[in-house]
Order: sequence, then structure tokens, then C-alpha cells
Amino acid sequence: MARAPVLPALLCLAVLALAGGADARRKMVGVYELKRGDFSVKMTNWGATIMSVLVPDSKGNLADVVLGMDTLAEYVNDTSYFGPLNGRVAQRMARGRFVLDGKVYHTYINDGKNAIHGGKRGFSKVIWTVKEYVAGGDSPYITMYYRSFDGEQGSPETWTCTRRTS
Repeated sequence: MARAPVLPALLCLAVLALAGGADARRKMVGVYELKRGDFSVKMTNWGATIMSVLVPDSKGNLADVVLGMDTLAEYVNDTSYFGPLNGRVAQRMARGRFVLDGKVYHTYINDGKNAIHGGKRGFSKVIWTVKEYVAGGDSPYITMYYRSFDGEQGSPETWTCTRRTS
């Protein structure tokens, strides 16, 4: 893998996070693990992405059953959409346009003549805020949210999206 684009992307994320003070520090990109017994899930708040799920097989050997990458840097530069939440729209939108209540909306074109998975900066390419995180115990969980503003990537209305994994 080429390392040149990875370092600037991570530095950019760190500078953006530090520039905003306490609120931004809560939005720094991180990796979070939920663990109960032999079962574990690793996630990142970069795109609310599931990075790995380790479960024991019939012989007790642990195996990762998620198709994905090994490092956070690979997810930042990823174009394959392994594990993140896609949005506002998953899949392709023909010519990046749709009609809602009689009004035509034009979204960001990022797949030839079409829009795919929310555009250039869809839900998979933003830092989600970690609202709650309990790593272990009887009921480990993480709650992340993202506020998508009116007009983001050409889509109407403000959305607040939540992903809770337990």
C-alpha cells in the first residue's frame, strides 16, 4: 500500500479535531472494542465502521468474520465501502438527481454520471461523535451519532443519525 496519501489524510483529521477545542476532541477518530467473553467487535467512528468481529468457531478457534482492512489509515483512504454506514443513500442514484415533493435535487456525482453511497463525503467519510461507550461487562455497547446538515452533498433537510452497536 502506498503510504504517501495516508499521512496527509491522518494529519488533516488530527488538525481538524484539535482546531475545534473540547467538542472536536470528542470527535477525534479512534478505534473502539466491545468485548464479552471470546466475542469481540472493533469499530471506528470514521464512518461508524465495523472493522472486525471475532467469534470462536466450532473448535474454539477465534476468527474474524468481517471483510475489511487492518488499519484505520486504510479505512480513511478506502473506496470499497467495507463496513461503514452508507448514506444518505446507499447504492447508485442515476445522474445524481431525485425529485421530492415536486422539487428536483442534484447530489454530488462521484461514480461516473451517478452518485453512490451519499456522494464524495457521505456518512462513510465523516467522523461520527461517540456519545456512549462501554467496552466490557455483561452488555458492552457504543453509541455514535452524526448530524447531516440541510444541503449536505445536495440532499435536503437536516438529519441526525444514530448507530448503536451492542
